[in-house]
Amino acid sequence: MSKLRNAAKTELVRTPAAKQPVQSAQEQLRVLQVHQIELEIQNEALRISLAELTNRQQLTDAVSQREHYQRALLDNFPFLVWLKDENSRYLAVNRPLAESCGHLSVDEIVGKTDFELWPRDLAERYQADDQAIMASGKPRIIEEPLEVHGQRVWVETYKSPVSLGGRVIGTVGFATDITARKQAMVELQASEERLRLAKRAADLGVFDSDIPSGEYHWDERSREFWGVAPDEPIGLNTFMAGVHPDDRAETQAAIDRAVDPDGKGDYRSEYRVINRADGSVRSIAANGQVYFEDGRAVRILGTLKDISAQKKLEQELQERRSEMELLIRQQVAAHTAAAIAHELNQPLVSISAYSEAALRMLRGGTKSPEKLARALEGAMEQAQRAGRTLHELLDFLHKGEAAVEAIDLNKVVSEALAIAMESGYGGFRPMMEVERDLPMVRANRLQLQKVLVNLLHNSVEAMRQASTETDAITVSLRTMAGGNLAQVSVQDSGPGLDADTAKRIFEPFFTTKPQGIGLGLAISRALVEAHGGRLWVDPETGPGATFHFTLPFAL
Repeated sequence: MSKLRNAAKTELVRTPAAKQPVQSAQEQLRVLQVHQIELEIQNEALRISLAELTNRQQLTDAVSQREHYQRALLDNFPFLVWLKDENSRYLAVNRPLAESCGHLSVDEIVGKTDFELWPRDLAERYQADDQAIMASGKPRIIEEPLEVHGQRVWVETYKSPVSLGGRVIGTVGFATDITARKQAMVELQASEERLRLAKRAADLGVFDSDIPSGEYHWDERSREFWGVAPDEPIGLNTFMAGVHPDDRAETQAAIDRAVDPDGKGDYRSEYRVINRADGSVRSIAANGQVYFEDGRAVRILGTLKDISAQKKLEQELQERRSEMELLIRQQVAAHTAAAIAHELNQPLVSISAYSEAALRMLRGGTKSPEKLARALEGAMEQAQRAGRTLHELLDFLHKGEAAVEAIDLNKVVSEALAIAMESGYGGFRPMMEVERDLPMVRANRLQLQKVLVNLLHNSVEAMRQASTETDAITVSLRTMAGGNLAQVSVQDSGPGLDADTAKRIFEPFFTTKPQGIGLGLAISRALVEAHGGRLWVDPETGPGATFHFTLPFAL
């Protein structure tokens, strides 16, 4: 087509039709060819124009569609979007922003300023922010109030300067409603403040242990207990280093029980803590809960309470109760002895009189054997009467204790520990070592409790008299080697027994205590032997003294 156009132009220039009055047929044909070429050129130009118009419309449609998509995108954002010029006049906004200020269309917002849309105090604040951001050339994140449908809410706004050709021409902003989050933060702060006041009132520390990572998170009060710095990292080693050496085994055992997936996750423990800063010793009660994921312990959350004052008060009360208990026991013993003396006095006087008469007859060479026999018979009858009286009195004292049954030895030991602590002999740390699946024993519950309580009382008194640093009493339950017997061992942390004392310790009325009666161990041995067992002391196992006794299993 370009060749035809060029040929036509050449021909028109070479032979213009106006200067040729007479034309031959050949020349007319050539003119017609020239006109044909001109028409083809015009048709081609028309087609090009139509194509250009079609392309322009397609471009316009594409731009319109893109704008529609952009508008749909902006209008469906879950936050407010706007674009302002350098005078803080809105150039573009999305529908959520238009609706937030009570307008139905974004066109109603475009061209307006903040002063035409918001209360004056908010408009001044927004404009000041815009000017500061354009001046600095840096974006900012701001928490600020916004009035929506007449109600003020809080939004988190991201504002950034907009540049064109190196010059700042306005700002763009995005805002999301954070009213619920602000309210939640306020409530959380109030809750934390109430918790802080409650902790202060109760003198509580709070700990949060992440088990997989081994990290411990302690509040200020917990750190005070251990004497560690506010910014010092806390781990299991820091925790255990502060626990008193004598309490570490039981403390670790309490943690192991708590993190056992087969348990309920309850964490309860009492231990002493040595403050690293000043060396002071506190008694701490820990209470918490273990949380599990997929059968694995992942977190321990709980509280720590300083119970030093409570422990001191308990010790004072226990000492007073111990004194009262001792006084009562002495009075009971005195009344019992008086009753025995009263009941035995008359038979003993009669025995003395009959014996004296018989002795006089023998010395005088009596010639009446009948009188001598009567005197001796009288002495014998009074001796038997005394024996019956003594047995009746002992039967009365042991009334209700003769029943023998199959009992759980572990449960009886726990009951005896509780009785010992409640009877003025507390202040010690019981430690249990129990053999798994230990069979039940055949015994009288009350008499067995008496034996155990007596051994525990003796251990506590021995440790108090020696003022030992440790106060642990270990009770072990196991099967005795080579026999169908259960062996119970009670080991204290006192000064122990020397060889001579160990030999006489079970003798009636022998005692190592200033105010002791000396019958406790003798009665305990008699009770154990009545059950088919044996009670003995092992003074060389150390530290302290260790008493053992056996009981037959209930078959």
